[in-house]
Amino acid sequence: MKPNISAIVPVYNGEKSIAACLRSLLAQTYPNNLYEIIVVENGSTDRTTEVVKGFPQVRLLHSLERGPAAARNLGITHSQAEIVAFTDADCIADKNWLAELIEGYDSPDVAGVCGRIEAYRHPERNSVEKFSDEHSPLLNFISGDTEFMPHLYTANGSYRRAVLERVGLFNSHLPTGEDVELSWRLQLNSGMRLAYSTDAVIYHHHRSNLRRLRRQYHQYGFGEVMLDTIFGDYPTYPRSRTFQLKRIFGQATVLPRYCVSMVVRRIRFARGLINHQEMVKPYYMLLIEVSNIHGKLEGLWATHLMKNTDRIMGQKIEKYIGRFY
Repeated sequence: MKPNISAIVPVYNGEKSIAACLRSLLAQTYPNNLYEIIVVENGSTDRTTEVVKGFPQVRLLHSLERGPAAARNLGITHSQAEIVAFTDADCIADKNWLAELIEGYDSPDVAGVCGRIEAYRHPERNSVEKFSDEHSPLLNFISGDTEFMPHLYTANGSYRRAVLERVGLFNSHLPTGEDVELSWRLQLNSGMRLAYSTDAVIYHHHRSNLRRLRRQYHQYGFGEVMLDTIFGDYPTYPRSRTFQLKRIFGQATVLPRYCVSMVVRRIRFARGLINHQEMVKPYYMLLIEVSNIHGKLEGLWATHLMKNTDRIMGQKIEKYIGRFY
């Protein structure tokens, strides 16, 4: 017998993208009577609420507590489904997304299932979107040799409701990285595992301007150091303070090369030897590298050089929203 599902979508100022997201969720091949869609509006100042109200099949909630973690938690508490699935307002779900996620729950020891996050490729993509497509940071499940455990990004993921009730929901005090924190905490505390479904696909609208691209990598840098601080005492954790300081130094050493490359490529572009996308690439690489370093340095300060997260936990989430989102 197929389980029932709640698809939860937090949204903040998503008037331009939420309609396409909801249309894709309403078009799922999973039986209509076995899933619901819950949108949790999170303090938007645009027309997000009006747009969502145009979809009467969708449950709309308003979270008074700011931040994506608090919004998702509100959606979970208003759901009774066996499986809670998550995506974001700037995502479009493949029609088989929910059906393929459920296929991953093929064993009682599977606590959560995630899937592929691909770029949403549309004809009007600009150079920033194309760059983000080529250098996507949204690699679900396993992202590299320095990762602690498999992780689940909430752009494309799901959990058994019963397991969340046992280990706790998203940590709403965290300004970023709350999805990775939950997935690691869940595996450590439940003894269960995550699974990856290749055919459960979400298409993500990558950042479309430099300001949002800068904020994204600033957020990632901060979040990485924050997670290192939270989980660093585990014996098998791969990243230490020394590791991060060496990585920051390594990132800083390549910045002059990007600057030189910017000049060289501008000359080559003027001569018609390369296209515009190739010309701007070193500038974008410089931007994300500097932003990531900035985020890590801010994270090191906020965690007292990776000793604790008291300073982060004591701050209101609003302090970070304007800088990260």
